[in-house]
Amino acid sequence: MVRVFKSRHRTSHLFKIDNFSLFKKYQLEKVNSSVFDLGGHKWTLRVFPNGRKNASGHYVSIFLMSQASVNVKIEYELFVVSQLEQKWESSGHREFGIHPKPTGKGNPKLISLVDLERNGYLIGDSCMCGVKLHGIEPAESGTAECFSLIEKPLNNKVTWMMTRFSSFDPEKAHHSHEFVVGNRKWRIQVHPRGFEEEKDESFSVYLLGEGFINNASKTETYAKFKLRVLDQVNRNHVEKTCSGWLETSKGFADFMCLTKLVEPYLVNDKLYVGVDFEVVSVATYC
Repeated sequence: MVRVFKSRHRTSHLFKIDNFSLFKKYQLEKVNSSVFDLGGHKWTLRVFPNGRKNASGHYVSIFLMSQASVNVKIEYELFVVSQLEQKWESSGHREFGIHPKPTGKGNPKLISLVDLERNGYLIGDSCMCGVKLHGIEPAESGTAECFSLIEKPLNNKVTWMMTRFSSFDPEKAHHSHEFVVGNRKWRIQVHPRGFEEEKDESFSVYLLGEGFINNASKTETYAKFKLRVLDQVNRNHVEKTCSGWLETSKGFADFMCLTKLVEPYLVNDKLYVGVDFEVVSVATYC
């Protein structure tokens, strides 16, 4: 269906959202698409799957966000595509207007959540929305990307065994080997004697989001995860949960007091630091 849509709507960008119900479960208000090119300008779509907080009622809200100045008037149309028949719920043709700075235009009440489910716009927990520009030269094909939240992804638990821990320079940051969860590359980062305001007070631990694997659209990644230092004797691990949209890193400067960095966590000069992903977002071009 996505391939057919792109061939028929060559001035459009389609944003397919899978596992739609998980946005409510994890209390995620919005999601941004990757940056795409249409009509000689760069854009993103901003979707509020359960509506903006300041919008009355229960609606899907969609906005077209410019990434730079727009120096011509552009006619756009936001939509949600039916998966049962050839129709869409549309905002109608609207004018973006000339703006010297990045801005957004859209519809906070594009379609009600009741109509979304009842009229074939949400099938198999999947929804397809997007934008079409009018009055521009069509490309060979429209563009599309797929976004999904994945619970307990493959390789969701990763543990870094830090052998000869005393040999790690306490004044520097140290990193695990690179690993892949979802469609992104990650590393665990530690500061043995603390970072920033926790210097000489805490053992600091962070999760770093780095590159992307093949065909991944380069956008923010949502993740909910636990950072861990393992108890090697009693299994009473030190764990802290973190969640949010990651461009680069998230974690805790005050993860663990330095006075606790002894047995049963540090045994025979060996320390185990890990991460356990509960959910991670995945975005690909499709």
